[in-house]
Amino acid sequence: MKYALFIITLLLCIGSKAQTPPAARPVAGKTPAIGRLYGKVIDSTSKEPVEYAAITLLSMGKDSIITGALSKANGDFLMEKIPFGAYRLRIQSIGFNVKMIRVQISPVLIDQDLGNIRISTSNTALKQVTVQGEKNSVNMNIDRKVYNVEKDISVKGGTALDVMKNVPGVTVDADGNVALRNSSPTIFVDGRPTTLTLEQIPADQIERVEVITNPSAKFDASASGGILNVIMKKNTKPGYNGVVGANMGTNNRYGINTNLNIKEKKFNFSLSYNLNTRGNKNNGYTYRTNLFEGKTTGYFNQKNINQVNNAFHNGRLGIDYNVTNRTTITLAQSVTNGVFKMDDGQRFDIRDSANQMLIYGNRINRQDNGFQNATSQITLRHSYPKKGKEFIADVSYNFSKNHNNSTFTTYNYLYGGGLLPDNPQVQENTGAGNGNMATFQFDFTNPVNDSTKLEWGFKSNYKLNNSKLDASLLNYALGEYIRDSALSNNYKVTDMVNAAYVNYSGIYRKIGFQTGLRFEQTYFIAKLIDKNQQFDYFYPDGGKNLWNAIFPSIYLSKKVNPTNEFQLNFSRKINRPNYMQMMPFIMFSDRQSYRIGNPALGPEFINIAEANYFRLFKNGSWLSSAYAKYLDHAITSYVYPLPTDTSILVSTFTNGKSSWNYGWENTVKFSFAKKLDLTFNANVYYTTITASPATGTTGTLQNSGYSWNGKATVSYKFPKAFTLQWNGSYEAPKIIPQGTTKEVYFMDLSLNKDIGKRLSFNATLSDVFNTKRWGAFYESSTFTQNFSRRWDTRFFRVGLTWRFGETDVSIFRKKPQRRDGQGGMEMEY
Repeated sequence: MKYALFIITLLLCIGSKAQTPPAARPVAGKTPAIGRLYGKVIDSTSKEPVEYAAITLLSMGKDSIITGALSKANGDFLMEKIPFGAYRLRIQSIGFNVKMIRVQISPVLIDQDLGNIRISTSNTALKQVTVQGEKNSVNMNIDRKVYNVEKDISVKGGTALDVMKNVPGVTVDADGNVALRNSSPTIFVDGRPTTLTLEQIPADQIERVEVITNPSAKFDASASGGILNVIMKKNTKPGYNGVVGANMGTNNRYGINTNLNIKEKKFNFSLSYNLNTRGNKNNGYTYRTNLFEGKTTGYFNQKNINQVNNAFHNGRLGIDYNVTNRTTITLAQSVTNGVFKMDDGQRFDIRDSANQMLIYGNRINRQDNGFQNATSQITLRHSYPKKGKEFIADVSYNFSKNHNNSTFTTYNYLYGGGLLPDNPQVQENTGAGNGNMATFQFDFTNPVNDSTKLEWGFKSNYKLNNSKLDASLLNYALGEYIRDSALSNNYKVTDMVNAAYVNYSGIYRKIGFQTGLRFEQTYFIAKLIDKNQQFDYFYPDGGKNLWNAIFPSIYLSKKVNPTNEFQLNFSRKINRPNYMQMMPFIMFSDRQSYRIGNPALGPEFINIAEANYFRLFKNGSWLSSAYAKYLDHAITSYVYPLPTDTSILVSTFTNGKSSWNYGWENTVKFSFAKKLDLTFNANVYYTTITASPATGTTGTLQNSGYSWNGKATVSYKFPKAFTLQWNGSYEAPKIIPQGTTKEVYFMDLSLNKDIGKRLSFNATLSDVFNTKRWGAFYESSTFTQNFSRRWDTRFFRVGLTWRFGETDVSIFRKKPQRRDGQGGMEMEY
């Protein structure tokens, strides 16, 4: 309720503020003066910088002076606050001939580095600065596809998870797990790995998402499922601007989004805070049949209802300092806090082979979890006069801690009788952990000439995680809780990866190519401290398994004409098992099943091939991709009955012998009369899995089959600044090692209204027909199981967003000096 009162108050404040005309609106017809031109003046003969050269910006049609500057001792010059338009730049100095350069400032090219400007006594031709056009909704580079999501009205007030639901080719299951072509992608923020989850990233701060289905050698070899690179909005305009937004909805959904950017001379400051809360009441079921030699031996049935509530707070401060025109230092600090609370009620019964009830009962699971996360980063970026030549070096440190407390209370009743002895069964879990991660990365890009580029770099990532869980069971004979060593754990994980890479790209006989090679040294040690056990793997291990540390890639592209392009690429990847998949401690999910890690689990190696065709036409574009993926020692989930009690199912992980996955994906976009936008995506794929069961079991697993998924987005702009958007998604059943998943489908509706230039209203109805569920059907010689559950339910959300700021202004503007009895001078803020 406290969130509701605060959000309502903020919504009213935003609405009333938007009705008040801003104090400093731009004058009608006047273009904003926010352009920047910079470069270096050098002697074309001696290559030495020219000091005190006069640089003058003139109107294109006449000699009216717009602004001017003098070059420094190192030849650098900078001109700011230039209005949009076409100009002539005049460079002159004593002893040198005058040089003229044509330049243009536009909304898509505000900052321009003119490079090294050589002046001499010889005649020079005019140089034309290229102005880029408006961005397409879908752009394709040699190694990635870019989806611009700024205009997606359905995600306003949401999170990055809401964004991914609408990105073509990406699917999101009922637990909020994302998949890219049936694999788990790595999440990047601004080109770097992140410890944040998608739910912790506000959608209102995202500019675009880069989908990299087959990452090059420049990226981590562990990105075997592809990369989703979330690019955050950045301020490049002088002055100040910001956004204040608030939203509220059903299911205890409340949100606040604030962002302030200030750019003053050499500094750029950004400050943001976000709050998102939600609550859901969900239900699910599990129906299991136990088998022996083809005959039914019993049944287990369970229904559950759970209430989940969580809240995320996120704050970030960033400071950019332009040391020179081409050198920038960035300091960033972000802090994230989250709480999760869940009450899960389960009702179950156990039946014999004749379907007669033997035991029934209920279980109450209560969880109270939370985390804190802080990341510090310093980045140095330096560009050279040669276009595209630059290096980026950054150091980051992340510290996180978490707590997880839970109570499991189970009541078991004998059918026709009463409560069984020693009931209820009570288990209390108390856990806490912390993590430290330090990363250093250096990337250098050098365009050798207009068609050839060399990239190289290195990276070191060190992670140290500590976690402890104490599980205690109520002992009725002693009247106290006794620690259960089988359910408790205390572990320490050290994970270090050192990498170096090189990429070389160019054009040969009108075919673009990029070849790359990456070397990664892996060091992984997991210690169970209370059990004196250790699990580890190293690549390379001395001179052994050297091939397991080498990852090549190659990309080819052929642009037939400006509207047709073909691409072909290959790469090798690795997927290393994490400590939760390896640790041999027990994690219960309900009375009849639990999960345990497999310490013998090894990494899987993936070979990926992809062919793309991209076509631009008058009203849209078409992107078609055929792909194949071969996994060696594939990591797969596996479920088997506990040998000592076949009514209990054990879920673990095992290395399969191999897995094939190939498919065909198409994305089509149409735009009509600048009012109607249509985007369609469909992916059809075939998967085959061959696996050996976990240790202690027998037989061979093999499964194969086709599946497909599709999504569509329809957006229409009505008169008076109304926009309506419809999103639909369908995911057909797909194979898993011991069965198939269930279909997942849903649709969303959104309405947006711009009120003037400062205020926007948004309303979203998510999962209109409340159909978003997830489940699976398992089938083996010892059991069959049918289960279904959900994490999110239908909700309705409304929000207001107010934008403010001035781009052609200095924050600290001096007022004219006046006599006021104090003899002082005022500063306006």
